Amino acid sequence: MKSTLTVLLVVLVSVQGFQIDMFSKHHIPNRNIMEIMMQIESKLAAGGPFDTINTMLQDFRTSVTSEQIAHDDLYARQKNECDSESAFRKGQIQDASKILSASTNQLNLCSFQRQKAKAEFGMTEDQLTMNQQHLSLIQEVRKTEQENFNKMAVIFQDALRVIDESVYLAKKFSVGDASLIELADATGQMMQHSVSLKRTGSYAAVLASLARISLAEQVSSADVERLIQLLQTLRNNIEDAYNQFTAENNQAIVLYNNQKERIDKNIVRLEKSKTRLEDQITDLNGCVATQTAISQAASNKKQRNQKLLDDATALCTTFNSEYENASAARRQELVLLSQVERLVEKRQNEIK
Repeated sequence: MKSTLTVLLVVLVSVQGFQIDMFSKHHIPNRNIMEIMMQIESKLAAGGPFDTINTMLQDFRTSVTSEQIAHDDLYARQKNECDSESAFRKGQIQDASKILSASTNQLNLCSFQRQKAKAEFGMTEDQLTMNQQHLSLIQEVRKTEQENFNKMAVIFQDALRVIDESVYLAKKFSVGDASLIELADATGQMMQHSVSLKRTGSYAAVLASLARISLAEQVSSADVERLIQLLQTLRNNIEDAYNQFTAENNQAIVLYNNQKERIDKNIVRLEKSKTRLEDQITDLNGCVATQTAISQAASNKKQRNQKLLDDATALCTTFNSEYENASAARRQELVLLSQVERLVEKRQNEIK
């Protein structure tokens, strides 16, 4: 019977070799099924009491069962901690992903709006510069035109004065109260005015009449009357020209004022737009900076929690693997233990 027990034990050990190797890595140091089996075989060979053998087997079973219960409790706590850690990290990753997505969308929107505002700001500055240059140009033109008008107005007024004086002298000359020399003195001034006013044609008849009178040995009253009529006609022409010249200048002033008013309004509008765009760009710069910081923080949080999740998953996988291996080893111990118990029971029955 001893040899039968030994052979069975060797067969069991050889058949279950990998399970024994498994539980040999996970058993409690003070428990060794091979040692127990050898002790039992020794006691059976010595005819030792079966109560002692059964107690050894029961103590071994209790040890395995207690160890499994303790490990089950530890595994349950570890699994709860793993599940809790996994849920927490996944929640953190999900929150970070939502924040990252929202901040990225807002960052893209702010960047696009800033780019658009900068382009509009550039166009506004260009338009503002063009209007300011246009205003300076029309102001310079109006200044030049007004200076020319003032200069010509003096010439027109002086021309009218000379004509009036010539009419006055001609009338006095007709009654003998003025000399021909006094009347001839106006000729030179009128010749200058005809050139300055670019109206030599209008002055031609008057100057010709004055020339005839100054060269005549005797001047008739008809000649003088004719000169007076020519002077009055010339005065009317010069006065009409002066009035037209003045009207044209007044019209130019109205046109200038209208144009200036329109440009001034454009400048005010563009300056307001420029200020508004500057404020908008400043706000958008802040938005870009803020959303960039939020996106970076969310990305860092996501990466950090993903690494922690990966580490926790790897650790929990190791826990699960160790639990499964240790539990499988204990189950095999109990299988072998049951087989030994049957052998012992059979031996006990044979002795009886």
